[in-house]
Parts: sequence; structure tokens; C-alpha cells
Amino acid sequence: MTDYEIEMELDRAVQDCQKQGYPSVNLSTWNSGSEYKEQLKNILKLDNGIDIFDYQYYFQEDARKKLAYKLGFSAEDCKKEFFHALTQSTLSIATIAVLLSRMETKLGIISPYYFSVPDCCDDLKLPYTIFADFMEDINESFDVDLLLKSDCTAFWFTSPLNSCSIYFGQRVTESIQKLLDAGKLVILDESLCINGRELSRTFGIQENLIYIYSPHKALGIQGIKFSVLVAHKKFYDDIDSLGDSYGGSLNYSCQQGYFHFISPNFDECMTVYNKFWQKNLSAARQVLASYSFASLSAETYGHYAMIFIDSTLDDRCFVDAMKQLMREKGYFVYPGVMQCFDPKHHFCFRINLLLNRTDLEHGLKAVLDFFKDNIGADR
Repeated sequence: MTDYEIEMELDRAVQDCQKQGYPSVNLSTWNSGSEYKEQLKNILKLDNGIDIFDYQYYFQEDARKKLAYKLGFSAEDCKKEFFHALTQSTLSIATIAVLLSRMETKLGIISPYYFSVPDCCDDLKLPYTIFADFMEDINESFDVDLLLKSDCTAFWFTSPLNSCSIYFGQRVTESIQKLLDAGKLVILDESLCINGRELSRTFGIQENLIYIYSPHKALGIQGIKFSVLVAHKKFYDDIDSLGDSYGGSLNYSCQQGYFHFISPNFDECMTVYNKFWQKNLSAARQVLASYSFASLSAETYGHYAMIFIDSTLDDRCFVDAMKQLMREKGYFVYPGVMQCFDPKHHFCFRINLLLNRTDLEHGLKAVLDFFKDNIGADR
């Protein structure tokens, strides 16, 4: 089955259960649970003085400097940088893909990655190679020589690893610097990065380095999120022109987002966020302790966590089992292949640590009990 077929069949099953009065919870959902949302609602403070009439294309100068510092860029970096605002990270990804196409690059995509990256490359006929040899073990197994020996001229990294909340260690960061020193273009997609852990603090502004940020995504706040491309000022003309074509003006929610990000209230929200997911991570580890075939990386730091199963599973078997779990237990998950994890390694699925505690614990047990009864099935 293709990723799309899996998603569509499970989505139809969810709708059928809802019609029959049996709502189900997707443990792999992007969205937060009601308990977390209520906690943030109680403290969230927004700016009501934003202009809703005029076109806004850029961050205001005083706000831009505060934004740069909060993202980890130094005063020296600010002499060389160019910030370009967009309404969301998907637009940032598309904008960079067009830039790479115009530069006639060949892109190396380090897995796991956000699905829209190769989709954009396909549509633009931009040649690329996916490097899927490292996955969740990237901090131990990453080999930059494989990249340097390839014919790729640009490389796309996602930090933290897509759906894993695993950040790069010294082995990977030193390798990224080797790529930059070799004249390669590097894109660091840090859209889901928790503020304070940005790689800007390691690399700063360099001529062949482009960052993507969207700070509210890490808080699970989608309605006022914004995205920003950060690059060396040599890219100003190219990115600014593309921004007009593919991004347009900044809407009200985007402006709310970047003013909120530089306010003290963002830090207050971050405190609530960190406490919530960390407690749920501990709860998830307690559940996993009863299932020897399932594991969760010790490096996980954030609200998306990937559970790895010591087996492979047939797609048809998995989908049918999830449909049955929806009806009988009210829970299900998406397979990791939908988050760009290579199924040839071993089966995995994502859980959202911002879900309600009861749903997380009961749902995880229900899913793992299924695997306990079905270990050994071939994918």
C-alpha cells in the first residue's frame, strides 16, 4: 500500500466510527489534546494593536533584531544576515526548493525529513538523492563521507529529526561544518525546533547556510505561527523576489505570531509546554517498560516521539488491525512510513506527547498489545 492509501483508508475508518458514535483518538496526530490546550489558553496573551489594513511584507526593524537574538544569532551575525518572513514553513520549503532549482543544484535529503521536500523537488524536476542510512541512530552512525563523495551540491537536514524530537550531536554538527567548508549549500529545517536549541547557536551566519524557523510549531500552536528564512545577505535579491511570488504579505495571525514570540509570554508558554510533554514522556516510558519489543530513543526531547518495534509488519495487516482498534478500543496510530521512515529498517509509529494523559497511556497500551499478539508478521 502507498502512504496515501494507508492514510485515506484509516481516515475513512475514523469517519465511519464517528458516524456510528464511536469516536477514536489518533495517537500520531499533529494536534494537541484538550488538557494542554486549556493550560495554554489560560496564560496566552496576544497583541490587539496590530494593523489589519495595510500590506506587511517584512518584520519591523526593532522586532527583527529581537527575533534574531531570540533565535540565537549574535550581534556579529546580524551584520551579515537576511531575514525573510513567510506565513508558514511549508511556504519556506517551497521557496527554497524553487531557489535550489534556479541554482541548478542536486539536493541530498537526509532522512527522516518532512514529506513536502521531495514533493517540491519532484514538481520542479529538481534532482535529489535521499540518504536513509542513519534514521534515528544518526548521532552514532552519520558518515559525512557518503555525502561528500556523492554528486550532490546541496544538503537538506531536518532538526530535530522529523517526528522523533532528536537533536544533532557533535558528530553531525561537525559533519555539517565539513559540508559547508567544502562549498556545499546546507539547508537546516528547524521549523519544529524548541527555542533555545537552535543550530544558529552553533553555526551562526555562513554564506552557504539557510535556516527555516517556525517557533510556535514546537508549542503546538498553529493559529498564530509564522515562518522565517534566515540566510546570508547575498541571498537577499533571490529570496526576496521569490517571497513576492510564493509568499505574499504577512497576514494578521503571522504578525501576531512574531510579536508573541519576542514577548515574555512566549517563554511562559514554553514553560507550560516543557512540563507537559516531559510528564507524558515519563508516562510513555512507564508503559513501554512492559513491552520488551518496543523502544523509544533516550535522546527524545520534544512532544513528538517515535516508538520503534523490533519487527516488520504487513501493511494490510496493520491497517486492518488499526481499524479494529478504533472500534474496540478507540485508539489507533499511523505507521512511521508516513513520516518518511524507511520500512526496511523496522516498524515504527509516532505518538504526540501533548495528548491527554489518559488517551496517551490507554492508547499506547492498546496499540502495543496488538503488536504483542502480531509480532513476526512480514511487511
